[in-house]
Amino acid sequence: MSEALRIGIDAREAYRPEPRGIGLYTRHLVHALGTVAAGHELQLYHQRTLPPGAFPLPANARAVHTDLPGGRWHSFERLQMPWRMRRDRLSVYHGTYNTLPPRWRWWPGPPMVVTLHDVIVTYWPDDLQDEYVQYVRAVTPRVVRDAALILTVSEWSRRDILERFGAEPQRVRVVRNGLDPAFLAGAPPGAGVAARTEFADGRPYLFSVGAALERKNTGRLIEAFGQLRQRRPDLPHLLLISGVAKVADRFRARAAAAGVLEHVRFLPYLDQAQLIGLYAGAELSIYPSCIEGWGLPVGEALALGTPVLTSNTSAMPEAGGEFARYFDPQSTEALAAGLLEGVEHYAPGFAAVRAAAMARARTFTWQRTAEGVFAAYRSVAR
Repeated sequence: MSEALRIGIDAREAYRPEPRGIGLYTRHLVHALGTVAAGHELQLYHQRTLPPGAFPLPANARAVHTDLPGGRWHSFERLQMPWRMRRDRLSVYHGTYNTLPPRWRWWPGPPMVVTLHDVIVTYWPDDLQDEYVQYVRAVTPRVVRDAALILTVSEWSRRDILERFGAEPQRVRVVRNGLDPAFLAGAPPGAGVAARTEFADGRPYLFSVGAALERKNTGRLIEAFGQLRQRRPDLPHLLLISGVAKVADRFRARAAAAGVLEHVRFLPYLDQAQLIGLYAGAELSIYPSCIEGWGLPVGEALALGTPVLTSNTSAMPEAGGEFARYFDPQSTEALAAGLLEGVEHYAPGFAAVRAAAMARARTFTWQRTAEGVFAAYRSVAR
Protein backbone atom coordinates (compact mmCIF):
# COMPACT_ATOMS: atom_id res chain seq x y z
CA MET A 1 0.00 0.00 0.00
CA SER A 2 1.32 3.49 -0.84
CA GLU A 3 2.13 6.00 1.87
CA ALA A 4 -0.85 7.69 3.49
CA LEU A 5 -1.43 11.29 2.49
CA ARG A 6 -2.16 14.21 4.76
CA ILE A 7 -4.56 16.35 2.72
CA GLY A 8 -5.36 19.92 3.67
CA ILE A 9 -8.71 21.29 2.47
CA ASP A 10 -9.97 24.86 2.59
CA ALA A 11 -13.29 24.31 4.39
CA ARG A 12 -14.19 27.95 5.10
CA GLU A 13 -17.43 27.92 3.18
CA ALA A 14 -18.45 24.51 4.53
CA TYR A 15 -18.62 26.04 8.00
CA ARG A 16 -21.27 28.61 7.14
CA PRO A 17 -24.56 28.09 9.02
CA GLU A 18 -26.50 28.16 5.72
CA PRO A 19 -23.96 26.97 3.13
CA ARG A 20 -24.53 27.50 -0.56
CA GLY A 21 -22.49 26.79 -3.67
CA ILE A 22 -18.89 26.24 -2.67
CA GLY A 23 -19.85 25.40 0.91
CA LEU A 24 -22.10 22.56 -0.23
CA TYR A 25 -19.44 21.42 -2.71
CA THR A 26 -16.92 21.14 0.12
CA ARG A 27 -19.29 19.35 2.50
CA HIS A 28 -20.27 16.74 -0.08
CA LEU A 29 -16.68 16.26 -1.23
CA VAL A 30 -15.41 15.71 2.32
CA HIS A 31 -18.18 13.21 3.04
CA ALA A 32 -17.39 11.21 -0.12
CA LEU A 33 -13.63 11.36 0.56
CA GLY A 34 -14.38 9.57 3.82
CA THR A 35 -14.83 6.45 1.70
CA VAL A 36 -12.73 7.19 -1.38
CA ALA A 37 -9.70 8.36 0.65
CA ALA A 38 -10.11 5.99 3.62
CA GLY A 39 -6.71 5.49 5.22
CA HIS A 40 -5.62 9.03 4.33
CA GLU A 41 -5.95 12.06 6.63
CA LEU A 42 -8.12 15.07 5.82
CA GLN A 43 -7.37 18.36 7.60
CA LEU A 44 -10.27 20.80 7.24
CA TYR A 45 -9.17 24.39 7.79
CA HIS A 46 -11.98 26.73 8.75
CA GLN A 47 -12.72 30.06 10.45
CA ARG A 48 -16.23 29.76 11.88
CA THR A 49 -17.61 27.30 14.41
CA LEU A 50 -20.86 25.40 14.06
CA PRO A 51 -23.16 23.72 16.58
CA PRO A 52 -22.33 20.06 17.25
CA GLY A 53 -23.68 17.81 14.52
CA ALA A 54 -24.21 20.59 11.99
CA PHE A 55 -21.42 19.26 9.76
CA PRO A 56 -20.68 15.60 10.64
CA LEU A 57 -17.21 14.51 9.56
CA PRO A 58 -16.02 11.13 8.32
CA ALA A 59 -13.61 9.18 10.50
CA ASN A 60 -10.53 10.26 8.54
CA ALA A 61 -11.30 14.02 8.75
CA ARG A 62 -10.23 16.48 11.44
CA ALA A 63 -11.51 20.04 11.81
CA VAL A 64 -8.76 22.64 12.27
CA HIS A 65 -10.05 25.99 13.51
CA THR A 66 -7.50 28.57 12.43
CA ASP A 67 -8.40 32.23 12.13
CA LEU A 68 -6.88 35.68 12.08
CA PRO A 69 -8.55 39.06 12.44
CA GLY A 70 -8.88 40.87 9.16
CA GLY A 71 -11.29 38.90 7.02
CA ARG A 72 -11.59 41.91 4.74
CA TRP A 73 -7.91 41.47 3.79
CA HIS A 74 -8.19 37.67 3.57
CA SER A 75 -5.59 37.28 6.33
CA PHE A 76 -6.63 33.64 6.85
CA GLU A 77 -5.40 32.70 3.41
CA ARG A 78 -2.69 35.27 2.73
CA LEU A 79 -0.88 35.20 6.08
CA GLN A 80 -1.86 32.18 8.14
CA MET A 81 -2.31 29.33 5.66
CA PRO A 82 1.11 29.66 3.94
CA TRP A 83 2.69 28.99 7.33
CA ARG A 84 0.10 26.53 8.61
CA MET A 85 0.13 24.14 5.65
CA ARG A 86 3.92 23.90 5.95
CA ARG A 87 3.93 23.50 9.72
CA ASP A 88 1.31 20.72 9.45
CA ARG A 89 3.45 18.87 6.87
CA LEU A 90 0.69 18.45 4.36
CA SER A 91 1.18 16.14 1.38
CA VAL A 92 -1.14 18.32 -0.73
CA TYR A 93 -3.40 21.31 -0.17
CA HIS A 94 -6.77 21.78 -1.90
CA GLY A 95 -8.14 25.28 -2.38
CA THR A 96 -11.90 24.90 -2.82
CA TYR A 97 -12.76 28.63 -2.83
CA ASN A 98 -11.36 29.53 -6.28
CA THR A 99 -8.20 30.71 -4.48
CA LEU A 100 -4.94 29.46 -2.98
CA PRO A 101 -2.49 30.71 -0.35
CA PRO A 102 0.53 32.50 -1.83
CA ARG A 103 3.61 30.35 -2.34
CA TRP A 104 6.78 31.41 -0.52
CA ARG A 105 9.79 31.13 -2.80
CA TRP A 106 12.16 30.35 0.07
CA TRP A 107 9.83 27.72 1.60
CA PRO A 108 7.55 26.50 -1.19
CA GLY A 109 5.53 24.02 0.85
CA PRO A 110 3.29 21.23 -0.47
CA PRO A 111 1.88 21.02 -3.99
CA MET A 112 -1.50 22.67 -4.31
CA VAL A 113 -4.66 21.71 -6.17
CA VAL A 114 -7.34 24.34 -6.77
CA THR A 115 -10.94 23.98 -7.82
CA LEU A 116 -11.79 26.90 -10.08
CA HIS A 117 -15.52 26.30 -10.23
CA ASP A 118 -15.42 28.98 -12.92
CA VAL A 119 -13.60 32.26 -13.56
CA ILE A 120 -16.72 34.27 -14.36
CA VAL A 121 -16.15 36.86 -11.61
CA THR A 122 -12.80 37.76 -13.16
CA TYR A 123 -14.50 39.37 -16.16
CA TRP A 124 -18.28 39.55 -15.70
CA PRO A 125 -19.37 43.12 -14.76
CA ASP A 126 -21.36 42.18 -11.64
CA ASP A 127 -20.64 43.06 -8.01
CA LEU A 128 -17.43 44.93 -8.79
CA GLN A 129 -17.47 46.51 -5.32
CA ASP A 130 -17.70 43.14 -3.59
CA GLU A 131 -14.52 42.42 -1.60
CA TYR A 132 -14.41 38.76 -2.62
CA VAL A 133 -14.78 39.64 -6.31
CA GLN A 134 -11.99 42.20 -6.03
CA TYR A 135 -9.76 39.66 -4.28
CA VAL A 136 -10.39 36.91 -6.82
CA ARG A 137 -9.74 39.26 -9.72
CA ALA A 138 -6.40 40.20 -8.17
CA VAL A 139 -5.16 36.69 -7.30
CA THR A 140 -6.47 34.39 -10.07
CA PRO A 141 -3.41 34.82 -12.34
CA ARG A 142 -1.20 33.80 -9.39
CA VAL A 143 -3.51 30.90 -8.49
CA VAL A 144 -3.38 29.56 -12.05
CA ARG A 145 0.41 29.86 -12.03
CA ASP A 146 0.96 28.25 -8.61
CA ALA A 147 -1.48 25.32 -8.82
CA ALA A 148 0.03 21.96 -9.61
CA LEU A 149 -3.41 20.98 -10.95
CA ILE A 150 -6.54 23.01 -11.67
CA LEU A 151 -9.88 21.24 -11.35
CA THR A 152 -13.03 22.66 -12.86
CA VAL A 153 -16.59 21.47 -13.26
CA SER A 154 -17.37 21.59 -17.00
CA GLU A 155 -15.74 21.51 -20.41
CA TRP A 156 -16.99 25.06 -21.00
CA SER A 157 -15.28 26.29 -17.83
CA ARG A 158 -12.07 24.47 -18.78
CA ARG A 159 -12.00 26.24 -22.15
CA ASP A 160 -12.68 29.55 -20.44
CA ILE A 161 -9.73 29.06 -18.05
CA LEU A 162 -7.37 28.05 -20.87
CA GLU A 163 -8.35 30.96 -23.10
CA ARG A 164 -8.30 33.67 -20.44
CA PHE A 165 -5.30 32.64 -18.35
CA GLY A 166 -3.10 30.64 -20.70
CA ALA A 167 -2.80 27.60 -18.44
CA GLU A 168 -1.18 24.50 -19.89
CA PRO A 169 -3.98 22.12 -21.01
CA GLN A 170 -2.51 19.18 -19.11
CA ARG A 171 -2.86 21.10 -15.83
CA VAL A 172 -6.62 21.68 -16.15
CA ARG A 173 -8.94 18.73 -15.51
CA VAL A 174 -12.72 18.48 -15.57
CA VAL A 175 -14.20 16.84 -12.46
CA ARG A 176 -17.93 17.46 -12.52
CA ASN A 177 -19.93 18.14 -9.39
CA GLY A 178 -22.16 15.48 -7.96
CA LEU A 179 -25.75 15.85 -6.89
CA ASP A 180 -26.79 15.52 -3.28
CA PRO A 181 -27.75 11.89 -2.51
CA ALA A 182 -31.16 13.12 -1.35
CA PHE A 183 -31.88 14.33 -4.90
CA LEU A 184 -30.60 11.09 -6.38
CA ALA A 185 -32.91 9.14 -4.09
CA GLY A 186 -35.96 10.93 -5.48
CA ALA A 187 -38.71 12.89 -3.78
CA PRO A 188 -40.63 11.12 -1.00
CA PRO A 189 -44.20 10.14 -1.92
CA GLY A 190 -46.50 13.13 -1.70
CA ALA A 191 -43.68 15.70 -1.39
CA GLY A 192 -44.71 17.56 -4.54
CA VAL A 193 -48.36 17.73 -3.52
CA ALA A 194 -47.35 18.96 -0.06
CA ALA A 195 -45.17 21.70 -1.58
CA ARG A 196 -48.00 22.78 -3.88
CA THR A 197 -50.30 23.05 -0.89
CA GLU A 198 -47.80 24.87 1.34
CA PHE A 199 -46.35 27.33 -1.14
CA ALA A 200 -48.91 27.67 -3.95
CA ASP A 201 -52.32 27.18 -2.30
CA GLY A 202 -52.74 24.00 -4.34
CA ARG A 203 -52.29 25.78 -7.68
CA PRO A 204 -49.91 24.63 -10.42
CA TYR A 205 -46.64 26.55 -10.41
CA LEU A 206 -43.33 27.19 -12.12
CA PHE A 207 -40.27 27.14 -9.87
CA SER A 208 -36.94 28.96 -10.14
CA VAL A 209 -33.88 29.04 -7.91
CA GLY A 210 -33.06 32.73 -8.09
CA ALA A 211 -30.33 35.06 -6.82
CA ALA A 212 -29.81 38.77 -6.41
CA LEU A 213 -26.98 39.02 -8.95
CA GLU A 214 -28.13 40.48 -12.25
CA ARG A 215 -26.41 37.70 -14.20
CA LYS A 216 -28.73 35.21 -12.51
CA ASN A 217 -31.48 36.87 -14.59
CA THR A 218 -34.28 36.65 -12.04
CA GLY A 219 -35.63 40.05 -13.04
CA ARG A 220 -35.87 39.07 -16.71
CA LEU A 221 -37.67 35.88 -15.74
CA ILE A 222 -40.33 37.93 -13.94
CA GLU A 223 -40.74 40.18 -16.97
CA ALA A 224 -41.01 37.16 -19.27
CA PHE A 225 -43.61 35.66 -16.96
CA GLY A 226 -45.55 38.89 -17.36
CA GLN A 227 -45.44 38.46 -21.14
CA LEU A 228 -46.57 34.85 -20.77
CA ARG A 229 -49.62 35.93 -18.78
CA GLN A 230 -50.44 38.59 -21.35
CA ARG A 231 -50.52 35.87 -24.01
CA ARG A 232 -52.28 33.34 -21.79
CA PRO A 233 -54.23 35.20 -19.07
CA ASP A 234 -56.18 32.01 -18.39
CA LEU A 235 -53.11 30.13 -17.11
CA PRO A 236 -53.54 29.21 -13.43
CA HIS A 237 -49.79 28.95 -12.76
CA LEU A 238 -47.92 30.86 -10.10
CA LEU A 239 -44.20 31.62 -10.34
CA LEU A 240 -42.31 30.65 -7.17
CA ILE A 241 -38.79 32.05 -6.73
CA SER A 242 -36.31 31.12 -4.01
CA GLY A 243 -33.00 32.72 -3.07
CA VAL A 244 -33.97 36.41 -3.18
CA ALA A 245 -35.88 36.87 0.08
CA LYS A 246 -33.36 39.41 1.43
CA VAL A 247 -33.85 41.68 -1.58
CA ALA A 248 -37.43 40.69 -2.39
CA ASP A 249 -38.67 44.31 -2.49
CA ARG A 250 -36.52 44.96 -5.54
CA PHE A 251 -38.09 42.04 -7.38
CA ARG A 252 -41.60 42.82 -6.14
CA ALA A 253 -41.25 46.17 -7.88
CA ARG A 254 -40.33 44.41 -11.12
CA ALA A 255 -43.25 42.02 -10.72
CA ALA A 256 -45.61 44.95 -10.17
CA ALA A 257 -44.26 46.70 -13.27
CA ALA A 258 -44.83 43.48 -15.25
CA GLY A 259 -48.39 43.23 -13.93
CA VAL A 260 -47.86 39.88 -12.19
CA LEU A 261 -47.23 40.78 -8.55
CA GLU A 262 -50.18 38.69 -7.34
CA HIS A 263 -48.92 35.69 -9.34
CA VAL A 264 -45.28 35.72 -8.14
CA ARG A 265 -44.18 34.49 -4.70
CA PHE A 266 -40.75 34.95 -3.15
CA LEU A 267 -39.78 32.11 -0.84
CA PRO A 268 -37.62 32.24 2.28
CA TYR A 269 -34.46 30.17 2.77
CA LEU A 270 -35.48 26.57 2.11
CA ASP A 271 -34.26 23.46 3.82
CA GLN A 272 -33.37 20.49 1.65
CA ALA A 273 -36.68 18.70 2.10
CA GLN A 274 -38.62 21.81 1.09
CA LEU A 275 -36.41 22.34 -1.97
CA ILE A 276 -36.87 18.74 -3.11
CA GLY A 277 -40.63 19.05 -2.68
CA LEU A 278 -40.74 22.30 -4.65
CA TYR A 279 -38.82 20.77 -7.55
CA ALA A 280 -41.01 17.67 -7.48
CA GLY A 281 -44.27 19.63 -7.43
CA ALA A 282 -43.34 22.08 -10.19
CA GLU A 283 -44.77 21.77 -13.67
CA LEU A 284 -41.57 23.36 -14.97
CA SER A 285 -38.26 24.39 -13.40
CA ILE A 286 -36.62 27.48 -14.87
CA TYR A 287 -32.95 28.38 -14.51
CA PRO A 288 -32.46 31.60 -16.51
CA SER A 289 -28.87 32.49 -15.54
CA CYS A 290 -26.84 34.27 -18.22
CA ILE A 291 -23.64 32.38 -17.45
CA GLU A 292 -22.64 29.49 -15.18
CA GLY A 293 -19.67 27.21 -14.72
CA TRP A 294 -22.04 24.27 -14.33
CA GLY A 295 -25.71 24.85 -13.43
CA LEU A 296 -26.52 22.69 -10.43
CA PRO A 297 -30.29 23.43 -10.35
CA VAL A 298 -30.60 21.98 -13.85
CA GLY A 299 -29.30 18.60 -12.71
CA GLU A 300 -31.25 18.70 -9.45
CA ALA A 301 -34.57 19.22 -11.24
CA LEU A 302 -33.92 16.53 -13.85
CA ALA A 303 -32.82 14.03 -11.18
CA LEU A 304 -36.25 14.50 -9.57
CA GLY A 305 -38.05 14.07 -12.89
CA THR A 306 -39.03 17.71 -13.43
CA PRO A 307 -38.67 19.28 -16.89
CA VAL A 308 -36.18 22.16 -17.11
CA LEU A 309 -36.08 25.35 -19.13
CA THR A 310 -32.64 26.97 -19.03
CA SER A 311 -30.18 29.18 -20.90
CA ASN A 312 -28.40 28.06 -24.05
CA THR A 313 -25.09 29.58 -22.89
CA SER A 314 -21.93 28.49 -21.07
CA ALA A 315 -22.24 25.12 -19.27
CA MET A 316 -26.02 24.80 -18.97
CA PRO A 317 -26.31 22.56 -22.06
CA GLU A 318 -23.75 20.21 -20.48
CA ALA A 319 -25.87 19.99 -17.35
CA GLY A 320 -29.18 19.49 -19.13
CA GLY A 321 -28.10 17.50 -22.16
CA GLU A 322 -30.86 16.55 -24.58
CA PHE A 323 -33.56 16.57 -21.91
CA ALA A 324 -33.74 20.29 -21.06
CA ARG A 325 -35.11 23.07 -23.28
CA TYR A 326 -33.02 26.16 -23.98
CA PHE A 327 -33.45 29.87 -24.71
CA ASP A 328 -31.34 33.00 -25.24
CA PRO A 329 -31.00 34.49 -21.72
CA GLN A 330 -30.41 37.98 -23.09
CA SER A 331 -33.87 38.10 -24.68
CA THR A 332 -37.00 38.56 -22.60
CA GLU A 333 -39.06 37.59 -25.66
CA ALA A 334 -37.11 34.34 -26.12
CA LEU A 335 -37.60 33.47 -22.46
CA ALA A 336 -41.33 34.24 -22.67
CA ALA A 337 -41.61 32.06 -25.77
CA GLY A 338 -39.76 29.28 -23.94
CA LEU A 339 -42.17 29.53 -21.01
CA LEU A 340 -45.15 29.30 -23.35
CA GLU A 341 -43.75 26.28 -25.20
CA GLY A 342 -42.76 24.77 -21.88
CA VAL A 343 -46.22 24.86 -20.30
CA GLU A 344 -48.11 24.02 -23.50
CA HIS A 345 -45.96 21.26 -25.01
CA TYR A 346 -42.65 20.41 -23.32
CA ALA A 347 -43.90 19.78 -19.78
CA PRO A 348 -47.02 17.82 -20.85
CA GLY A 349 -44.87 15.58 -23.07
CA PHE A 350 -42.01 15.12 -20.64
CA ALA A 351 -43.36 11.84 -19.28
CA ALA A 352 -42.06 10.07 -22.40
CA VAL A 353 -38.42 10.90 -21.52
CA ARG A 354 -38.62 11.32 -17.75
CA ALA A 355 -36.98 7.99 -16.91
CA ALA A 356 -34.07 8.62 -19.30
CA ALA A 357 -33.63 12.18 -18.02
CA MET A 358 -33.52 10.99 -14.42
CA ALA A 359 -31.06 8.22 -15.27
CA ARG A 360 -28.65 10.66 -16.92
CA ALA A 361 -28.84 13.17 -14.07
CA ARG A 362 -28.22 10.43 -11.54
CA THR A 363 -24.82 9.66 -13.06
CA PHE A 364 -23.58 12.86 -11.34
CA THR A 365 -22.60 11.34 -8.00
CA TRP A 366 -20.27 12.69 -5.31
CA GLN A 367 -18.57 9.30 -5.26
CA ARG A 368 -17.48 9.91 -8.84
CA THR A 369 -16.45 13.49 -8.02
CA ALA A 370 -14.38 12.38 -5.02
CA GLU A 371 -12.64 9.73 -7.10
CA GLY A 372 -11.57 12.36 -9.62
CA VAL A 373 -10.43 14.79 -6.92
CA PHE A 374 -8.50 12.11 -5.01
CA ALA A 375 -6.79 11.03 -8.24
CA ALA A 376 -5.62 14.65 -8.58
CA TYR A 377 -4.21 14.58 -5.03
CA ARG A 378 -2.35 11.35 -5.73
CA SER A 379 -0.88 12.62 -8.98
CA VAL A 380 0.71 15.72 -7.43
CA ALA A 381 1.51 14.66 -3.84
CA ARG A 382 5.11 14.18 -2.90
